[in-house]
Amino acid sequence: MSKLLLPLNHYDEAGRIKPPRFFWWSCLFLAKSYVIFVLSLSNFRDADGLLEIFYPQKSELYIGFGIGGGALLAIIIVAYREKWWDGKWQFVRRLIKPCLIMTVLLDLAHQMQISVSQYWQFSWPVALMMLVDIVVLYWILKSRHLRYMIADWADKQPT
Repeated sequence: MSKLLLPLNHYDEAGRIKPPRFFWWSCLFLAKSYVIFVLSLSNFRDADGLLEIFYPQKSELYIGFGIGGGALLAIIIVAYREKWWDGKWQFVRRLIKPCLIMTVLLDLAHQMQISVSQYWQFSWPVALMMLVDIVVLYWILKSRHLRYMIADWADKQPT
């Protein structure tokens, strides 16, 4: 009988470790351009107006789509994890952490580029985005739950 690595509520019915809640919140933050785009599509009256609030320049939205792609890929991998448990697709689970790290680093670089374009004048939105990016990066690098989840998925085969 093996010892549980995490409390019982972190396991699903099949005994596999579930993704941490902070994983989902981090992915939503990192894929914020996609979230804002979908929200703007749901507002039929003024879809372009909502996008212009967050992205005054259309190029910023497209840059956000590029940056958020890694988080979107991590979401897809986790959401369809049972499909990847086939022996030839085992390597896909190892892409979760690198996708998230790459996305955070790209978002930090983009925030730095925005700061440079503003001649390093303080901006609350940029500062908050950078702070959240740093917190998310720290969590990705230090999270035992995320590390255990990825390792556990390698050990488990579908039942």
